[in-house]
Amino acid sequence: MFTCAALAIGVHLGTYHFDASKGYNDFNPGVYAICDGWTAGTYHNSERRQSFYAGRTFPLGPLDVTIGAVTGYKSATLTPMLVPSHKFENGARLSLLLPAEKGGGGVHLSWEF
Repeated sequence: MFTCAALAIGVHLGTYHFDASKGYNDFNPGVYAICDGWTAGTYHNSERRQSFYAGRTFPLGPLDVTIGAVTGYKSATLTPMLVPSHKFENGARLSLLLPAEKGGGGVHLSWEF
């Protein structure tokens, strides 16, 4: 039977994109789970497509870093991801989305329970 010693469930909310002229979607609803550091989720991405991702989240001091892969972007079938984030005491998580292209990147807000 599958068990999880440490489980977090979260909801993706939205993203502030650094380059608004790109026309990215800022409303990115979705859900995710982190079980003993293993992370998986889905969200409506900035290119207005559904994305699915999986990876591993590592605690590094005040930050967490998730390393994995994500689907749903027109640039590739499977895109590597490296996402540093900080979880606040109230459950909010702020993630830095590193630019995959010039002018890309942003800050993403999610909420964990």
